[in-house]
Amino acid sequence: MPSLLHYEIVSNPTSLRASLTGEPSLGTVYVIVSNTHQSPVVWDYIDVAMPLLALSSNLTDDPSAVTASIERTYQSPRDDALEFAWDNDNDCFRAQLSRTPVPTHRNALLPAHGALVLKLENIPVSEGAGLSLLEIREKAGGGDDNLAMRHDHYTTHLGLAKQTPRVPRSFRPQKSLLNGDANEPLVLQWDGPNDLDYAILDQTGAEVHREPAVPGAAAAHQEYSWKTSAPKRGTTYTLVAKAPGAGQQRGYFLTTTVHAVVPEFESGTRTLWVEGTVNKGRVTFAADGVEAHRPNGSLGRVTADDVTTRVVQGLTDSAGWITFPDRGVNVYHGHDATPGVLTAARVDAEGVDTTWVGRREAGQGWIEFTEPGATLYKDDGRQERGTLTADKVDVSGVNTTWVGDRDGGKGWVEFPQSGINVRKDGGDAWGNVAADKADLNGINTKWVQGRGTGDGWIEFPPEGVRVLRDGGHDLGAVIAGKANLHELHTVEARVSGEAHVKGLLTVGGGMKLSHDGERMFVTMPDRIIFYGINEFKKWVSLERGMAVSFQTGGVSMTKENGVLFRGSDVQIQQGQLSISTGNPPQVRVL
Repeated sequence: MPSLLHYEIVSNPTSLRASLTGEPSLGTVYVIVSNTHQSPVVWDYIDVAMPLLALSSNLTDDPSAVTASIERTYQSPRDDALEFAWDNDNDCFRAQLSRTPVPTHRNALLPAHGALVLKLENIPVSEGAGLSLLEIREKAGGGDDNLAMRHDHYTTHLGLAKQTPRVPRSFRPQKSLLNGDANEPLVLQWDGPNDLDYAILDQTGAEVHREPAVPGAAAAHQEYSWKTSAPKRGTTYTLVAKAPGAGQQRGYFLTTTVHAVVPEFESGTRTLWVEGTVNKGRVTFAADGVEAHRPNGSLGRVTADDVTTRVVQGLTDSAGWITFPDRGVNVYHGHDATPGVLTAARVDAEGVDTTWVGRREAGQGWIEFTEPGATLYKDDGRQERGTLTADKVDVSGVNTTWVGDRDGGKGWVEFPQSGINVRKDGGDAWGNVAADKADLNGINTKWVQGRGTGDGWIEFPPEGVRVLRDGGHDLGAVIAGKANLHELHTVEARVSGEAHVKGLLTVGGGMKLSHDGERMFVTMPDRIIFYGINEFKKWVSLERGMAVSFQTGGVSMTKENGVLFRGSDVQIQQGQLSISTGNPPQVRVL
């Protein structure tokens, strides 16, 4: 007699995969119990047993590892709880009323058109392909015929197939990231039946390995492995499996990819940027080249032992740039080839070829290198000659307009066409030449003085030499052992000893002769005065006249007025003798 309830079986996956040695397989089985009657069915238990028959393969070797559960399609408040678990006494999974809490009914009730789902999850599927048989034992009553609860159970058998893979699977590398520099090999593994031909293709489609089918052997599933040298970059391998002698027939294709720790590319690679693994520095490939960035995105630094390049430029298009011609380095600025500025804390070079050298700041002095030598200028952009400041200058010659001390307010030497001018106080006033000895062919100077400002000095007016004293303008003394002069013009001449005059002695402004402090002879423009006794052994020639003074009177003789006797009434004027008497005197011509 058939069971009162209807049974169906569903598995997940739909075809259970049998476990392989070292490779367990898990699956799930659902037993659907349906009440196809229009009346309720009362049941005591439903068993799911796994009998082992000669032509069947056991579903699992470890029932205790299976997770069993039961669900109703719908439940009323009057229904007691159900349980579905492994029953060691009966060696099966049994569904029945739950023993905790104590049920209110003796048997469970499955209403008309209701259903139960018996779940067997996480089943460790046993090895070996074939049919797995499930035996359903049901003790129930009721239904459309309202059958009494039987003393024994109804029995229904359900089956499901277990399969081992008939195609290759699990094509994989033993290690997907390889270090070829450390000689790590590439090991490719796959599982599959031994009655297929296997070939492995590289990324170019070339066959790199072949594994033929085992001839005459019973079909069996096994694990394959192929070992070769590691690729130099990421490579995808394809496993092709075909029946022996299949020719161009389509087969089974599986792919797997391995990577190199440090990839190597024969033809280059394309990427937007490259980033470091530790410091996170980044290299970005811009439209016009390469940019190095710090982790925060700002431009970073490129460090290298040696860099070979044609051009180096700043960050912007308008920044300066450097080219490296055969002869050295050229510095430019902007977009054109205008020579730019090289700025450095120090330049150590065997030589520098340049048109000019200037300071960093604009407006400072600069040096121009012309054909005859070097020229110093001041105030950048102007052509005014500048100042050379040095602790020492060792040169074969110096061509300069003037030479001065570092302090602009001190003396300086000017070099006009005529010779040398010495100035003082940074101005145009004449300065002093101080030397222990001067060996010159000639000296043109306004005056000469001793080293001290209070010493005597000599002035050179147009008419000759003037000797002054005490640093002032009082006439000084000329001291010499001998003076040989063609002509002597002096206000006062004092002779100690004898004065010998050879030739004519002409005295224009008068002459005074004295002896022992006593005057003896005085000439004046209008007269001659004799003191004491005068003896004229020859003659005395006076151009305008002569005056002789006595104690009580005197005689004057002039060319215009004749002879006048002072202190006397007699006088001779222009050849006429006259006598003056009276007061005022009355002149009477004789």
